[in-house]
Amino acid sequence: MIPVVGLGVGTWLGLGRPDAGTAIAAGTRAVTNLRAASREASSALVPPLDRKSETIHPASLPDPPDPWPRLNPSDSVARAWLLSEGPAHPATDGRRLVTFTFDDGPSPETAPTLLRILHDHRIRATFFFIGGYLTERGRRSAESREWAGRIAAAGHWVGNHTLEHKLLSGLTHAAALAAIDESAAAIEGATGKRPLLFRPPYGAMDDWLEGALRERHLELLLWNIDVQDMTRSDPDEILRSLEEQLEYKQGGIVLLHDVHWASIKAFNRLLRWLEASRWDPARPERRGWDVVDLPEYIRTTAASPQPYPTRDDLERARHAAGSGNRRAEL
Repeated sequence: MIPVVGLGVGTWLGLGRPDAGTAIAAGTRAVTNLRAASREASSALVPPLDRKSETIHPASLPDPPDPWPRLNPSDSVARAWLLSEGPAHPATDGRRLVTFTFDDGPSPETAPTLLRILHDHRIRATFFFIGGYLTERGRRSAESREWAGRIAAAGHWVGNHTLEHKLLSGLTHAAALAAIDESAAAIEGATGKRPLLFRPPYGAMDDWLEGALRERHLELLLWNIDVQDMTRSDPDEILRSLEEQLEYKQGGIVLLHDVHWASIKAFNRLLRWLEASRWDPARPERRGWDVVDLPEYIRTTAASPQPYPTRDDLERARHAAGSGNRRAEL
């Protein structure tokens, strides 16, 4: 399987913003419980990495593109939502792209297992770190820094998810900038690289924050597959929701939280589901899944952009097409 990459809180259809009070309250509770969720007992998925004796080498993965294929230089939130939907699909194109992103880490508890899964499936994912986890004192913070470095060294993309996962639009301008910049410095300190990618907590942005990202030459990355995994404890339930959304959206940028064991289990099972219907380049018109890294997702989207001005317009077209198909079946 080709490497995969892939941001906030969405709805089942992935359109528009959720009710602000409900989404932010749920997200805040989830972040507050991150540490507890990370410690929950895990049934064996795959053998974890041994901290001392084994290192994952990214030699078989492609080098990062230089420069980054920027499709949204103005850091427009509306455009970022549309771009997250991926490319349009002509009738002769059965390739359905999937790329994975993981928010709210790094987690010393789950990172060994997740890195092993990604390595075994030859996937390069995107991780959005919370910088505050890398700056605290103590053993756990030191372990978080270690795993942040190992994730980056394994060839995965690393992005900035702010210092403490606070709603940026609810902060003063000075505090919002500090949340971005201090997190970026912490991530650079742990990985050796300044993060180019940025994902705002809850996907919430305003015009002023768009300008702040432009000044920092950051790439705003959102998502279109969100199953609210931090609010669920059943991996099978998470898996079913992932499959349903991927089928409906015909692929996309998947948002998961690598600090949550149920999400890791569901992700591992989802990969088997995707591989069972893998896209075959010898039969390009036949529908199938192709797990790709983020640059490939962006390049393919640029080559075949959605013919809609906004994500809402795309969703209305999907709904109309679905209604038409149901009427034809009657």
